[in-house]
Amino acid sequence: MLQEIVAQLENSGIKPSVQRIKIFEYFLQNKNHPSAESIYLELKREVPTLSKATVYNTLGLFLEKGLVQIVASDQYHARYDLVEMKHGHFICLSCKEVYDFPYQYTEKYSGLDEFEIQSEEITIKGICKSCLDNMNNI
Repeated sequence: MLQEIVAQLENSGIKPSVQRIKIFEYFLQNKNHPSAESIYLELKREVPTLSKATVYNTLGLFLEKGLVQIVASDQYHARYDLVEMKHGHFICLSCKEVYDFPYQYTEKYSGLDEFEIQSEEITIKGICKSCLDNMNNI
């Protein structure tokens, strides 16, 4: 797996470092739409030299190179997702969890016939099943 991560970083124009490899590996192993803070807290035990600045700088580089995207953000934290497959996001307004769901992307929309669409993202906000169940059981 290490060789694949190194190759993917290099193919994206990123010089692999221990910290960058670990952060990218975190995304491959965790589909939890983490914040920079949660990545830092999770990895600092494994990589004691890791700093918050390194996490934020690495996420900025990954964003710039198109490896990750911001899927949710509030006034305090951005949440990130690895760009690997086309999918939409559902954000629960109650518990703030972010869920992936399959989504059929298209390159054509009514009213945009002469536009060039370069990316497409879908985010739906509402209340997740778990929160609805908890509300109904009160």
